[in-house]
Amino acid sequence: MSETKGGTSGDITVTKESTRTGLKVTAIVTVIALALGLFGGWAIAAASNDSAEGDLWVIPANGATVTSDTITLLDPASVVVGVTLEGDRGATEAPISKVVQQWDDVFGDTTPRAIVVGTDAGGSHSFIVELSKPSASADELTFPAVGVGGEAIPGFEASRATLVIDGSGELEAADVEALIAAG
Repeated sequence: MSETKGGTSGDITVTKESTRTGLKVTAIVTVIALALGLFGGWAIAAASNDSAEGDLWVIPANGATVTSDTITLLDPASVVVGVTLEGDRGATEAPISKVVQQWDDVFGDTTPRAIVVGTDAGGSHSFIVELSKPSASADELTFPAVGVGGEAIPGFEASRATLVIDGSGELEAADVEALIAAG
């Protein structure tokens, strides 16, 4: 609706819009912005979903502290390597933080087996454990652990260590023991 004041040419014309029209425009712009934001967030999450998929997860570290019930990797590598043994064999990398973040998604309530290999002044050590969900700090990754079949976990401090987690249940106890025996 338009009105003119004074009715002469060149006067200011005031157009009155109902408040509802302004609200509708604001609502439409808001809905479009939300849709773009949600889609953009989903697209970014999908593009950055680095997960180390594989049968085995390999985590090297610059050291380890092993006790009767924990394995603490000291200064672990910045990535975990997922190795696929079946079908299209290959390896993928993901940030080490994904080990903690995706533990429940990958393992749920199960306790995956792992091989711990480390060296100290006394030589090389390797043994089998079952792991629970790890916790992380700035330069450590700590796994609650128990020995397979109730065996005690020998404690030691390693200057170098590697933890290989069986992510798919591929390795049976006999297979793991054979690998360790082979050195």
